[in-house]
Amino acid sequence: MSQVIKEYAVALFDLATETDSVQGIGEALDTVQSVFEENPEYKDFLSSPNIPKSERINAIEQAFSGNVPEYVVSFLSLLCDRGRIRSLEECISEYKQLCDAANKISVADVASAVELSDAQKAALVRKLEKICGNTVILNCTTDKSLLGGMVVSVDGKVIDGSIKHRLHELKEVMHK
Repeated sequence: MSQVIKEYAVALFDLATETDSVQGIGEALDTVQSVFEENPEYKDFLSSPNIPKSERINAIEQAFSGNVPEYVVSFLSLLCDRGRIRSLEECISEYKQLCDAANKISVADVASAVELSDAQKAALVRKLEKICGNTVILNCTTDKSLLGGMVVSVDGKVIDGSIKHRLHELKEVMHK
C-alpha cells in the first residue's frame, strides 16, 4: 500500500474522530464497498479519463448523497478528482485498521497445515492477546504446503511455527 493511500485513510479517520463519527463512516464505507463490488463497471466509469471529472464527481454525488454521510461523498469525490478511485478498497482497509488500532483490536492472520479446532483457536487467541495486549480476532486459513504447524501474522509481526520453516532453519544450520 502506498504512503499516499495511507495518508488519505488517515485524513478520513482523523475527520471521523474529530466529528465523533468513526463507526458511522466505517459503516458507510462498507456500504460503498458493497456497491463497488456489486457494480465493478462503476469503478471503470469513475476512473475513465475519457469522461470529464465533473461528470464523474456528479455521478458519485447522485449515487451516494443522502445515502452515506457527506464526508464519505466528499472523500469519494476527492479520490475520483485525484485519479485514485481504484485505490478505494485499500483506503477502506487502512481505515478499518486504524479503527481496530484505536479500539485496541488486532487481527491475526493464521495459516495452518490443518484446520484448527475451536479449542486450539481459543488457546491461540488467549496467547496472542497476552503478547499484543489487544483483543485478537483470528482470520484462519489452511495451507497444505506448511506440512505442519502454523504461521501467524499480527500487528506487523510474523510468528512462523511451521514445520516447513523449522526444516528450512535446520537446512541453513547444516550448510554452514
